[in-house]
Amino acid sequence: MSKATALSTYRNLSRLIRNLPSEKERIKNINTLRTTYQANANLEDKDKIEACIKEAAEKIAYLRIITPKGNKFSSYSSDSTNSGTKRFIYTKDGVVEIDGNGGGTKRDSNGRVVSNWDGKNLDPCSVKTHKAQLKRMGFVNNLHAKGIF
Repeated sequence: MSKATALSTYRNLSRLIRNLPSEKERIKNINTLRTTYQANANLEDKDKIEACIKEAAEKIAYLRIITPKGNKFSSYSSDSTNSGTKRFIYTKDGVVEIDGNGGGTKRDSNGRVVSNWDGKNLDPCSVKTHKAQLKRMGFVNNLHAKGIF
């Protein structure tokens, strides 16, 4: 294994550790990472180096599972002013614009919630998410239920 591989795994681990939600865990894990890499910096045996790289790869895989993904492309982040962001609700009466800073639920003059989804139709975003989750779980089609193999 090369030095570049070791540095790459170190960078990946430190990036994933920095994204951990708990600050206590972040500090503990980053200190452990530093001391482990410093202790193994002078290894000469190829088998030990490969074992350390394999262990680091396993930790990367685990951290990818437990680390929440960043929300860097969200247009509704709390620190931005959402300039240029517009939200619309299409109703039978026409288009209603909602302020882009997450103004909450849009209500009509009687206090009822204005929405396109009334139980007779499906939210396209929910359907898309549902189909993606089914595909991810391996339910590509239902031919097995129909008896066609």
